[in-house]
Amino acid sequence: MKFLVILICLALNYFWLRDYDRFDDRWFFRFRENIESAARRLAGNAAVWQPALVLIYALPLLVLFLVLELAAGRGFGLPTMLVHILVLLVAFDRTQPGKLAREFLATWSEGDQEAAVGFLRTHFHCAREQEFASNEEVAWFFRKRLVHRSFERMFVQFFWYLAAGPFGVLISYVSYQLRDSHDTEALPRLVETVHMIVHLLEWIPLRLVALSFSLAGNFVHCFAQLRKSFWEFGREVDNAGLLYGFAGFALFGGIPRDESETGTAGQDADKSRQAHEIESLQALLERCQLLWLGLLALFTILGPAL
Repeated sequence: MKFLVILICLALNYFWLRDYDRFDDRWFFRFRENIESAARRLAGNAAVWQPALVLIYALPLLVLFLVLELAAGRGFGLPTMLVHILVLLVAFDRTQPGKLAREFLATWSEGDQEAAVGFLRTHFHCAREQEFASNEEVAWFFRKRLVHRSFERMFVQFFWYLAAGPFGVLISYVSYQLRDSHDTEALPRLVETVHMIVHLLEWIPLRLVALSFSLAGNFVHCFAQLRKSFWEFGREVDNAGLLYGFAGFALFGGIPRDESETGTAGQDADKSRQAHEIESLQALLERCQLLWLGLLALFTILGPAL
C-alpha cells in the first residue's frame, strides 16, 4: 500500500497543488502556542520546555492513532489509505522543486537583487535574517537551500513513511515546524533539543540521498566524499552544506570551475553558469526521486518472494 500512497501523493502534489498551497500550517503554530501557554501556567517558566515538548509531539500522535484505529477494517482499507495520503500531503513540500527553480530564475535573471532576496525570504525561513552582498551570493544560497529543502520535504518524508508509516511522517513534520517557528531566546533548551531531533531524523536519509546522488551522477567523486564524512553527526554539522557538497561532487566532481573571465562577458558567462547549475541540481533531484520510486516499486513487487 505504501508505494501506491506515495504515487498518489506525488501526483496530487504535482497536479492539484502546483499553483498554490491548499494546506495551512498555521494550525500548528496556534496549537504550539496554546500548549506552551498551558505548560507555562502549570510548570512555570524555568521548566516549561520539557512538558511543552512532550505534549506537542504526543497529542498529534495520539489523535492520529485514534483516527487510524477508527478507520481500521472499514471500507476495504480506503479510509486508512486516505489518512496516510492526508498526512503525507501535509508534510510534503507544496511547491515543486522545478517550479521553485523556475520562479527564482525568472526573478534572479532580471538582475534585481532586492526582488531575488525577497523571493528567498518568502520561501526559505532561514533567509529572513540573512544578509546578501551580491547576486552571486543570492544564487549560491538558493542552490544550497533548494537541495536541502527537497531533502527535508520529500526524501526525509519518504524514508520515515517507509520506516514508521504516518507516525514517522508526523514526527518529522512536527520537528521541522518546531525548528522553523521557535524563538531561540525564548526557549533555548527546547530549540536545542528540537535541532538534535532533526539531526537524528536526517542522519540516515541524508546518507541514502548522498548514495542516490552517487548513482545518479558522478559515482567515484561523490561516493568518495560520502565515505569521508559518513560518521559526522552533531549540531555543529551543517546538513544543508553537507548535502549541497554531495550534489556538487555528483554533478561536477568537485572540480573548481574557471573564474578567470572578467568584464561584461565574464559576468554574463558567470550568470549563465549559475543558472545552469540550478537547472542541473533540479534535474539531479528529479533523477534521485525516480530512483527511489523505482527501488520502492522493486521491493514492493519482489518483497514477498525475498
